[in-house]
Amino acid sequence: MLDFHSHFLPKMDDGSKSTEMSMEMLRSSREQGVTTMISTSHFYGSDEPPERFLRRRQHAFEKLQPLLTDRHPEIYLGAEILYYPGISHSDSIPQLIIQATDLLLIEMPFVTWSDRIFDELISLQYNYDLHIVLAHVERYQSIQKRDMFARLFDQPFYFQCNAEAFTSWRSRKLALKMIDNDLLHFIGTDCHNTEKRPPNMDEARKVIEKKYSPSEWKRLTREFEDRFDRHKVEI
Repeated sequence: MLDFHSHFLPKMDDGSKSTEMSMEMLRSSREQGVTTMISTSHFYGSDEPPERFLRRRQHAFEKLQPLLTDRHPEIYLGAEILYYPGISHSDSIPQLIIQATDLLLIEMPFVTWSDRIFDELISLQYNYDLHIVLAHVERYQSIQKRDMFARLFDQPFYFQCNAEAFTSWRSRKLALKMIDNDLLHFIGTDCHNTEKRPPNMDEARKVIEKKYSPSEWKRLTREFEDRFDRHKVEI
């Protein structure tokens, strides 16, 4: 099983605060059946250049490496990039693709999205020959115009929901509708710690199995894994 969105690297952002917490998050994820985990630490273009972020990320990962065994998920390094105007012309942004893939995880701004934002995301995807994944799309429905999600799903992007989307009454309807319409491309836990925002893939599994069936959960997770594999590139 693939967890596409997580913040377990120690002291990278508002996620894990220690190596010990990171290892506990990885252990808990593996117990819930997660075999591949993508680290998507927050990247804010206004705070630091990608080169500095990548150095910090490597340093954080090296703290975990000696402790990792085959009892932990396989790890890929990436970033959760907050959208900013001009991102489509930033030649350094492709450095932040998810390791060994052509996938780029974008966090959208919590404002009403304009045509210009859509156009810039499409330009970003085509300018650098990569594939954009929009993070936790369920979070934005309350601040967008009524027709915005219809327009959003018309765009050439991938969409990721958090596991929590399936347990919250605010977002469950949208998350399940995305499954029904084959619009959900990845699930992530967006885990940040072991207490308030722990790994919670089991929560999504229980809701989906109850709504559909255990076989549908297996089909979905296999589909997510296969899609991830299709976007791996030579490095």
